[in-house]
Amino acid sequence: MVDVLPKVGDGVNRWGPRYPDTSHPRHRHQSRNDGNGRGHPFHNIGRNHGGQGYSRSRGRGGRGSGQYFVPAPRPQHYPRRTIDRGSRSQINNLLRKEIIAEFKRHPTIHPDPLCRPFHGQACACLPFSGGGVVDDRTRQLGLHNLLRVSTANTDRYWLTRQCCYVFHCLTLKTNFNYKEIPNKVIIQDERVVAALEQVVNEEAEEAGVSENSRAYMALLAKHTARAHKLLSDMKAAISSTLIRLTGYVLFKVFSNLLMSVTVHGGQQEVIERAVQRDTPIIFVPLHRSHVDYLFVTWVLFNRQIAAPIVAAGDNLRIPVFGCLLRGLGGFFIKRRLDTCKNRRDVLYRSVLQTYVTHALQAGYNLEFFIEGGRTRTGKPCTPKGGLLSVIVDAYSNGTLDDALIIPIAINYDKLLDGNFIREQMGQSKIPESFWGAVRAIIKVLSTNYGHARIDFGQPFSLREFILNTKGSIGPRLAHSQSRNDSLTGCTPPLSPSPHNELSSLPLGTAEPQETHPQEPLVTEKGHQRSLSTPSVNNHLPLKRKISSPSSAVNSVTQNNNKLTGARSSSSLFGTEVTEEYRSLVKSLAVHIVYDAERCQAIMSTNALAWLLSYVYRDGATLTILTHALDALQDSLRTRKRDTGFSGQSRDIVLHAVHMLGAGLVRVEQSQEQPSSNTQSDMFIKPVTLLPNIIELNYYASALAPLFAVDAIVVTSLLSLVDCDLWSYKDCLPDCVVDREKVMRRGLRLAKLLQYEFVLVPPCGSLTIRLSQAIDNLMDMGFLQDVGRVTNSRWSEDSDDSDDTSYTHQYKLVPSSSTLEVIGAWQGMLAPMLDAYYHTARTLTQLVGKQMSDKEFIQKAQSRMVSLLEKGCLRYGESICVDPIKNAVKMFENENIVESYAQNSIQLLYLSHECDSEEGLAPFISEIDSYRS
Repeated sequence: MVDVLPKVGDGVNRWGPRYPDTSHPRHRHQSRNDGNGRGHPFHNIGRNHGGQGYSRSRGRGGRGSGQYFVPAPRPQHYPRRTIDRGSRSQINNLLRKEIIAEFKRHPTIHPDPLCRPFHGQACACLPFSGGGVVDDRTRQLGLHNLLRVSTANTDRYWLTRQCCYVFHCLTLKTNFNYKEIPNKVIIQDERVVAALEQVVNEEAEEAGVSENSRAYMALLAKHTARAHKLLSDMKAAISSTLIRLTGYVLFKVFSNLLMSVTVHGGQQEVIERAVQRDTPIIFVPLHRSHVDYLFVTWVLFNRQIAAPIVAAGDNLRIPVFGCLLRGLGGFFIKRRLDTCKNRRDVLYRSVLQTYVTHALQAGYNLEFFIEGGRTRTGKPCTPKGGLLSVIVDAYSNGTLDDALIIPIAINYDKLLDGNFIREQMGQSKIPESFWGAVRAIIKVLSTNYGHARIDFGQPFSLREFILNTKGSIGPRLAHSQSRNDSLTGCTPPLSPSPHNELSSLPLGTAEPQETHPQEPLVTEKGHQRSLSTPSVNNHLPLKRKISSPSSAVNSVTQNNNKLTGARSSSSLFGTEVTEEYRSLVKSLAVHIVYDAERCQAIMSTNALAWLLSYVYRDGATLTILTHALDALQDSLRTRKRDTGFSGQSRDIVLHAVHMLGAGLVRVEQSQEQPSSNTQSDMFIKPVTLLPNIIELNYYASALAPLFAVDAIVVTSLLSLVDCDLWSYKDCLPDCVVDREKVMRRGLRLAKLLQYEFVLVPPCGSLTIRLSQAIDNLMDMGFLQDVGRVTNSRWSEDSDDSDDTSYTHQYKLVPSSSTLEVIGAWQGMLAPMLDAYYHTARTLTQLVGKQMSDKEFIQKAQSRMVSLLEKGCLRYGESICVDPIKNAVKMFENENIVESYAQNSIQLLYLSHECDSEEGLAPFISEIDSYRS
């Protein structure tokens, strides 16, 4: 379309003449001719340039007509006006047009929206979950700050602007029909009844009480009352009014604490599409702060989506705040399940599992933190499969037809909960209390915490994941696999379920037994749930056949009659389950954590802390950090990761310095003499003293999973090189490495650090991932391909060298730029490897004796503290408790250490092969070989 409007500066006013034409008959009567031919109404205004505006000036002293009007300063005393009312009104209108015309002639130019990567898409192993949900429109929606609400209102302009949050919350829909679940329904469920019988029979047998006696009935009444109390303390009680009120309060609080709360608009639209399907939605966030309990519910409240029930630790069931969380959907579970005489609390487990199952049946969505607790290190923790096993079991016995799982990542510029220095230093955690929460809130309200970012991963189907996983679980899954072994039998997650599943059964398949179909639970629009007809009549209390995961798996494994049963840490109610079931739950949990971490945005404090911790540990100028941040952003874009910041890198660095504070980052004046045309640069240096470095390392660890594979490959490669590469900077040293050796050492190091990172999803290959990292080093120019080298193994029995293998060798080409990146990746693992090494050296104190795990961890930490005081330990963050705990887990996995529980205390002892210093020496030397 060609623009035919006149352009600015061509002498034509787009909106009409600037001044009225005095030659026109319409304006001729408004002129005041002074005898000199000047009849323009502006000639008598502002003539005196000495400051007397609106003064009368006649004669030839004034300027000629045709020049633009320039208003003079406002006078102190106005002279008597000589202009009639009509002329004055016209002058005011023309002055108004004069002001507006310039604005309209130069419209505001809005820059193009930043291209933000739409991350969090479903894994390639879930083709149906990844298709049909995300389109070009969702990718281009961009970011949305939830604190900015619309103030457009045709009735109450001023009132809407002043009370925008009030009117915004009043217009949102919250009156969803949250179905009440009576306690009687859960207590009379056959799983709870069976657990009651088991507990009462065990206690009666120990006490020598016969069945049907008064003592037996007293025991039954006692445990039944306990089941009622457990359920009452556990249940959520969602209130629509409280959600609306809390939504407004959070708007006011977050607007004071945070500069923005950002969500990708495309991710929100994907969630809205998922809600439209009558399928339970499982929200699984990574846990960083206590605010996480409120964030997801608050975001869903803004999108008019029903609030889920949220699993919270019973340590948060404190006065006032516990009632608040319960009204917002929180249900409280024990952090550690009680044990009685080394037995699991079967009754509590059965009540918890039955309540969650009935809640999903009643139409509730579910939210729980798969890590079990808040991360103390800044990177994702090892997932726990307790509540996840409840969902898998509900699918396996036919209670749920499917569920959509949504991984979530939440990140902050500055953590609202403070820090975890006390716990990382080995001190006990301060329990939550009412007054402690009040003091924390008062302290929080006076601090600026920067920006917050919430990222929702793409929903994926539980049914599709189970069908794609090796092995089988439950009769329902076995039946699905028997009729269709390929993925074509799986319904896409956001499409309607098949109308008639029996039509797809193979010929000759017996029809299932007659069941009583359950009517769909229809509530308000957007919160309705239609459950499939279960294979057994398990929706009716006291008439449902108990289906445990172990019995389900054992009933369908016809090709493997000898399955090894093991007590599963993933099984919530403590039944004997098989390795196949345990592996399925573990794979699902690991995949969720991997997907959630992959969609996490990197904040400015994470980027600056990573640069100061691993690249410029001795400090750097603001200019150097600015260029380094630009390079880091380019690397993040290459890896398709988004950032929680934008703008000029210099301003971003200064913002991150302000957020981290003087306790973590020290700002000094640069010692370099500035030139005459430049200003003095700032010198920014991290505080590497304890305990400050632990908190700084918390923010830096957000990038650790992103570069973990590269760091493992670089550490393994440098362990094979004898020379010091930093002394050969920009030279060509005669250093050649073998690809196969790097791969072997990389796989071994990845196994040693398996409790620190989730390197690949269960469907991925670690070998391929390590190979890609080696290729990345070639693209950087650090490795130069020498070529394929033949390795022949000569055999005395034959003259032919049939056992010939080929391997690639690479020559190292160190440069200043590549060594900076290589050193950062190596330094990222160095504190962790130091902690593992000194923890392994502490194993010598277990020779010939046993020790509790807490005592062993304290001894290992005390050893490292003493080495740090002597200057023999390079990194202060190595003394953290979490790497020591993960090292102990790795020792058990490597069969170096064995453990058993006695009176709720975990006791450690060395295995038979390693119960000597000579037996421990090879293992300690292996860990030491990775330390440079």
